[in-house]
Amino acid sequence: MIPYIYIFGYPLPMYGLLAMGGFIIAVAVAASLAKRYGLPASDVVFASFYCGMGLVLGAKLMYFITMLPKFIQNFDIFMQNPWAVLIYVFSGFVFYGGLIGGAIGVVIYCKQFGIPLKPFMNVAAPAIPLMHGIGRIGCVCAGCCYGMEYDGPFALTYPCNELTQGMCGVPRFPTQLVETTVNLILALCLYIFVRKGVKKDGQPIGIYLIVYSIMRFILEFVRGDEIRGGLLGLSTSQWISLILLPLGIYLVIRKDRVDRTEEN
Repeated sequence: MIPYIYIFGYPLPMYGLLAMGGFIIAVAVAASLAKRYGLPASDVVFASFYCGMGLVLGAKLMYFITMLPKFIQNFDIFMQNPWAVLIYVFSGFVFYGGLIGGAIGVVIYCKQFGIPLKPFMNVAAPAIPLMHGIGRIGCVCAGCCYGMEYDGPFALTYPCNELTQGMCGVPRFPTQLVETTVNLILALCLYIFVRKGVKKDGQPIGIYLIVYSIMRFILEFVRGDEIRGGLLGLSTSQWISLILLPLGIYLVIRKDRVDRTEEN
């Protein structure tokens, strides 16, 4: 666990560095694929600013939604110190919120500049799991998104410090490493698929949604952190997975084909 690195005596959070690094690498990968689908690489770069803003806002907003029950239950504390409570309820990120927010950002960019959305859907497919896989390494460094107690192969045991109160010295299921591994393998497979040329617009992103939704739904059962929100025995992320799974299936099986000449 390496929560910070120090440069000239200043602490820099590894989670933030890896998340930013993953985003930059993902944009570069998407830009490298853009020409094959008649999309200028510059549009991918410019759209990434919209995507980045939507990603942060969506991830923060979804985290607040998951924290809303606690916020309501402790409203009296909020009245005593509103600024501290607001910082707390907006202090984290939820990936699905970032995914939805980032997608909205790209849609806004396309609408504003009259650019077709379908090419973005294709080139973004390998970029999303690549960014997420690198970001999950940041979760390992920060000690967040950890698994349930587990004394088996590849278990993670966090040292005792202020960031891991309540779980120090307890072996945990490596949920972050599982997500990293699956995401990076998925990113590689989708990159090869998209690079060869897809036959149906949106099919690669559909494959991503299917694989990730199933994996995330299963992994939620072995998560150990409780700040995720839930309803009827399922977590917020599991409910979102159940919504995105049929969307992914639709994108894979629909009959629309690529409506432009692919460049090789």
